[in-house]
Amino acid sequence: MLYFSVNGIQTTDLSINDRGLSYGDGFFTTAKIFNGRIEFQQCHIERLKKASKVLSIAPLNFDKINKDITELALSYSLAVIKIVITAGKGGRGYARPESLTPSIIISIFDFPSHYKQWQQQGISLGIAQAKLGLNPLLQGIKHLNRLEQVLIRAELDQSIFDELLVCDFNNNIIEVSSANIFWKIDSCWFTANVGSAGVNGVIRQQILALFPDVKVVSSPVNILDEASTMFVCNSVMGIVPIRSFNQRRLIDDSQIFIQRLRTACD
Repeated sequence: MLYFSVNGIQTTDLSINDRGLSYGDGFFTTAKIFNGRIEFQQCHIERLKKASKVLSIAPLNFDKINKDITELALSYSLAVIKIVITAGKGGRGYARPESLTPSIIISIFDFPSHYKQWQQQGISLGIAQAKLGLNPLLQGIKHLNRLEQVLIRAELDQSIFDELLVCDFNNNIIEVSSANIFWKIDSCWFTANVGSAGVNGVIRQQILALFPDVKVVSSPVNILDEASTMFVCNSVMGIVPIRSFNQRRLIDDSQIFIQRLRTACD
């Protein structure tokens, strides 16, 4: 870890009464720092604002958060920044105390060294046995309840693949362990509907804005037998092509997305 602060104070100490620890009562976003600047920074701030509204966590000064992370990023040429916001310190029980001050936790980490190789060479994708539950109350937001992802990651660590495709309990495609997924069948591009499960990632949002012809669908996993090309994406690794799906070779047709996304970021 390169940097860590809680409510503006550089410390690694967090109260054992924090509701983020006790109940996962909070949310977060993770972004890439490149040349002293946070990529798609305003989109990440908007994501935090939406989550704070859904979870009713307030008061929060997003202008100050934005200013603080802008200044922090200046010291790093390539890194990962994570902003976690919890409801703050609270007593035992699910009910929040009447007066709470949210905890704002900012951390900066080294950029994963293998992502460059993934971007250049692509990755292998299998299918996870674990399924995501349906949770429309928390649709699309990055809340702190990530036990499903922890279990999926444990499954991935025991697999032969670089990543695993994750479906919901209806066997519809949702995402991979830590990224969104896009696929092409014939001449049409598709991505998964994350209205009841999964995360509406910042890069996913950008791609859908830049490429309005991409169809958002609820599709069973067997539809991917027809896909000729696929890629996954998140805010840290960007766009990574799928080299093979279930050991079936695919082609890489993601360059147009990478080019347009790079232009949008600049």
